Amino acid sequence: MGKAQIHFKKTLLIAFKMDILGTMVLLPPDTPSDSLTPPVQSKKAEIITIASGKGGVGKTLFSINLAIEAVAMNKRVLVLDADLGLANIHIMAGIYPEHDIMDVVEGKKTIKEVIVEGPGGIHIIPGASGIFQLSNLSHQKRQNLIEQLSQLETDYDVIIIDSEAGISHNVMKFISIADRVVIVTTPDLTALSDAYAIIKVMRSRRSNDYIGVVINRVRSLSEAEAVYKKIYMAAEKFLNYKLTSYGQIFEDALTVKESIQSRRPISVQYPKTKVGITLKTVAHTIFGVEQKRAPEPTNVLFNRFSMLLETIRAKEPA
Repeated sequence: MGKAQIHFKKTLLIAFKMDILGTMVLLPPDTPSDSLTPPVQSKKAEIITIASGKGGVGKTLFSINLAIEAVAMNKRVLVLDADLGLANIHIMAGIYPEHDIMDVVEGKKTIKEVIVEGPGGIHIIPGASGIFQLSNLSHQKRQNLIEQLSQLETDYDVIIIDSEAGISHNVMKFISIADRVVIVTTPDLTALSDAYAIIKVMRSRRSNDYIGVVINRVRSLSEAEAVYKKIYMAAEKFLNYKLTSYGQIFEDALTVKESIQSRRPISVQYPKTKVGITLKTVAHTIFGVEQKRAPEPTNVLFNRFSMLLETIRAKEPA
């Protein structure tokens, strides 16, 4: 082969080397083809810890429905029931797991082996209930659990951690590993006071710099705005921190009761109720996804009648 032919083939090779976007690029003759391909980096899941200063504010109910709404946005979602000693996500989800997080802590199972599928396509790591040692994990066991959880980060788009109420060591650890924290509170003065307290602890320890608030059980938009204004102004004045508002969830005691008793999450069974619609709106706000026109709440009496029929059907023998 003559020198002219060699030079021609070399020129063609240079001209038709492609970059990763499919665009022709001119490279020096000695540039290896591999240099065009960047190392593949798996995207890690966003970790969101759901916390509250006070128990009984609807934190767990919010966590499970947030997860279901995220799946509806085409996200792969894992929920960790991190109320380690008093877990109840599996109850609300209507599942009966053979294994739970206690098996992971004791080394009997890996964290992947205890994952179960829940309603709406979510995956769940069930917690355990009534186990004292889980609510008082040693630093080493807590760290081992976190390390196992980190192995799942490339398997999901979102990992939602439903922590226990308060400011225990377990809670603060799960807050510290989160990309952001959502504090759930209600208009109740004690709930609001405790929500501020946990935010204060977080800021003093620099546990997390991304904190948002959801106001649950509000009777009106004006009430929600007034409640949020109180906690926002307190945080800005005394903690020099500007909270993010993720919105509000309307009070609907009967729907919530039916959801818990039937073990069917609101976002699956009662999405067109007031509480269901506002849960969806809050979820879209949290994930920054534009929501299509929100559906109108169904007629209250019709909705209650439908729930009654569902309850009767569920009790009928197969």
